[in-house]
Amino acid sequence: MNTIRELFCFLRMKLKYLLIPCIVVLFSCNSDSNSIKLNADSLATDSVKAKFLVTPGKSIGRIYLGQNVNELDSILGKPDAGDGAMGKAWGIWYGKNNTKYGRNEIAVYSSYIDSTMMGKDVKQIRVNSSKFTTVTGLNTENSLANFTEKYTDFKKIATYVNDGIGDTILLYDSKENGIAVEFIRDISRAITVHKKGETVNETYLTLHPEWRKLE
Repeated sequence: MNTIRELFCFLRMKLKYLLIPCIVVLFSCNSDSNSIKLNADSLATDSVKAKFLVTPGKSIGRIYLGQNVNELDSILGKPDAGDGAMGKAWGIWYGKNNTKYGRNEIAVYSSYIDSTMMGKDVKQIRVNSSKFTTVTGLNTENSLANFTEKYTDFKKIATYVNDGIGDTILLYDSKENGIAVEFIRDISRAITVHKKGETVNETYLTLHPEWRKLE
């Protein structure tokens, strides 16, 4: 009887030592699998956010203030349109969708980096698609009240008449934060990121020739 009992105890101990490593390996595999999946999803989410993130005074998507204009071709391709004079220029890239206020577009305003006139960098970035959003959720479908609540120094700096659509455009700016917004009937229709401490029209070359500025 003692022999049988000893044999049983021996087998139970062996089984215990065999099962523990298997359980550890199993949980380890599951843990690695979950962590890999989580990291991949996290990176994908961050990438999507970064692509459409509006950061006042800094950037819109992968385009940032101070960026060399030579880098834009690799990000956006060749511009679809543009306008320039005296070393200042707008480059415009059109999206696929249109609205009653015009085509979706990304516009980049550039000028010479310094007095050597050897290169140009990004001075302003403008978008009119609601896909581009600040971290607080402000985009081109928000009311004027939403922006004034967020930016305490937000004020009207210019009024334009758009002859193309027969409507008035109010240009508001937060000089402190580096973000300007165009409103049509108190709804935001375009956002421009510019350098903090400067007003948007301090170095502004009017993007659309059909806009007439009212005094």
